[in-house]
Amino acid sequence: MLIHYAVEKGYDIYQIYCDEDYSGVDRARPAFNRMIEAAGQHKFDVILAKTQSRFTRDMELVEKYLHGKFIEWGVRFIAIVDHVDTADEANKKSRQINGLVNEWYLEDLSNNVRSVLSHKRREGKFIGSSALYGYQKDPADKNHLVIDPEAAEVVKRIFALYLAGNGTTRIARILNEECVPSPTQYKREHGVVWKRPARYKNEDLWGKATIYRMLTNRSYAGDMEQGRHKKVSYKSKKTVWIPKKDWIVVPGTHEGIIERDSFERVQQMLRAHARGGGRGTVNPLAGKVVCGICGCTMEQTASGCAGKKTGKANRYFRCRTSQRDKTRCPGQNYMPMEQLQELVLERTRFHIAGHLKPEWFEAEQIKSEAEQCRQAKREELERLKAEIQRRRKAMQELYLDKSSGTVSSAQFAQMNRAFLDEADRLEKRCVLLEDALARAANTPGQKKTLEHCFNAAGEIKALDRELACLLIRKVVVYPPDVMENTRKIEIDWKF
Repeated sequence: MLIHYAVEKGYDIYQIYCDEDYSGVDRARPAFNRMIEAAGQHKFDVILAKTQSRFTRDMELVEKYLHGKFIEWGVRFIAIVDHVDTADEANKKSRQINGLVNEWYLEDLSNNVRSVLSHKRREGKFIGSSALYGYQKDPADKNHLVIDPEAAEVVKRIFALYLAGNGTTRIARILNEECVPSPTQYKREHGVVWKRPARYKNEDLWGKATIYRMLTNRSYAGDMEQGRHKKVSYKSKKTVWIPKKDWIVVPGTHEGIIERDSFERVQQMLRAHARGGGRGTVNPLAGKVVCGICGCTMEQTASGCAGKKTGKANRYFRCRTSQRDKTRCPGQNYMPMEQLQELVLERTRFHIAGHLKPEWFEAEQIKSEAEQCRQAKREELERLKAEIQRRRKAMQELYLDKSSGTVSSAQFAQMNRAFLDEADRLEKRCVLLEDALARAANTPGQKKTLEHCFNAAGEIKALDRELACLLIRKVVVYPPDVMENTRKIEIDWKF
């Protein structure tokens, strides 16, 4: 159409600029930007477009170019279908109205799309362009996830490494040393379309941020977690993170790669805010040692000289407040790490050996997390039952419309079938939720985990991070009493 118009007007065609599959609001269209650059160099006199919206739907660009730069550059803009012509001064108001209408259309379209995607998220449907690492899209339903066996083994190993006391940095280093493909590289190797450009030169390597996001993602426990971030505007590609309380989490939507008990133990360990002890491993008591004078958490540090026997620098817990503000915590409060770990391990073995049993243990944090999960299931179940009731009422009203002749028999049959199919889907989901709630009432998995830890406690040679997080709330360390040659240590247990 544009070529025919140019021929009719006797124009010589300098170049055809075409951006397939790009939105009119996208400022990063390659051919569009080449055209603007050529216009600035006055390599042509006229720009032809089908409509003004094909040039841009962004009102800011309409004003910038059609009513600004093009006039400066001596370039005329013509849109054939909606009769836009910058050579006609009387045409300016219609161009501005067109620009506003085009932008309003985009805004309405963006709101509608967001509403549909939000609805799908709340139904537990996966809406990502590619599946979460460790999963594949179900061939029969692209909104459902199924386990990818190869990648799932890596996910299991990451959780196992963290439970064994390795920090996120060390886990990333281990995977990189073993040449395990990162999620980005794995997708590329398996033919998944991956358009995101590399943001840094080590894009194909594992990083601690990637490990942390995986460790905190509830989707690996079988709960669909989405809506962590959003675009700031339909006119921008910038995204912002959403507060955790506003994330959309739908329990039990797919098969979990990680057992729920293991996932909850990892969250409990992450909440301790423990950092690596220098080599990427997390100290078993990191984040749990508290100064007996000021009550602040004690930090890990190393002495300047190496020990005579080991050749390694001696490591201590010390009060960070006393190092910064003597008015709040006078004196020096140090405690050798190895000595404190041996003491805590000895007391742990004492309590477990005949004094503590799994059925007496009250894992408060685990119980809290489990109750939150059950509450989410109960809320979803109530919502689904209300939706089923609403649909049944709608079916009754539809039948009345058919009886009164408002709806034809063919329309009734089609709409009734859609109502029945959706009601059937909702009822099946309700059955799954009710079964999940019934199973959640009994927690043999937690007892099994505790029994395993208790049975192994007498055999371990050093304190284990997982066991410490499971049993110990905090360890209070007081300065030594020089006169009495004693030192007070208090252990606040979780039982």
